[in-house]
Amino acid sequence: MEVSTGELIAILAPLLILQLALVGVGLYDLTRPDRRVKGGNKWVWGIVIVLGELLGPLVYFLFGREDA
Repeated sequence: MEVSTGELIAILAPLLILQLALVGVGLYDLTRPDRRVKGGNKWVWGIVIVLGELLGPLVYFLFGREDA
């Protein structure tokens, strides 16, 4: 079974868009002045969001944020 370039793009494009959206929303939320994070270190959570690919932003939203 061979996958053409067009099919590969059609499969990967939605995942790439989802990943970029999650990273963008995660970084936006992280940089809010009133946002508190577990461990108190926003730089570490920023690295998790950016380098964690698709799971990094999800981990941040599920476990990294503290309730105000």
